[in-house]
Amino acid sequence: MTFYNLDSVSKEFARKKTKFCLVIYDIVSNKRRLKLGKLLERYGTRVQRSCFEVDIEKLNFELLIKDIRDFYQADEGDNIIVYVGHKEETIVFNPYAGAELLEEILFF
Repeated sequence: MTFYNLDSVSKEFARKKTKFCLVIYDIVSNKRRLKLGKLLERYGTRVQRSCFEVDIEKLNFELLIKDIRDFYQADEGDNIIVYVGHKEETIVFNPYAGAELLEEILFF
């Protein structure tokens, strides 16, 4: 996110209120893959077929994660990864394991 006409204090305040994330997914069903793509288009920009860049306010980030959690179905073989910031926080949705924290990476 680019901040124009702000002093350095205001830029830092605005930077702390936003998150940058990368959403990467592998969905087997064509119908469900299209549905997830349309959902993610509301939040960010498609950069590859199954990859979106999202520059988002923290409150909207929580809504994004809720929407992804509601969409995610392990029994369908869904695999969704959300990289936040500079990989400082990573949330992974996949059918292979329960949630566990491993070196600051959250796996589902």
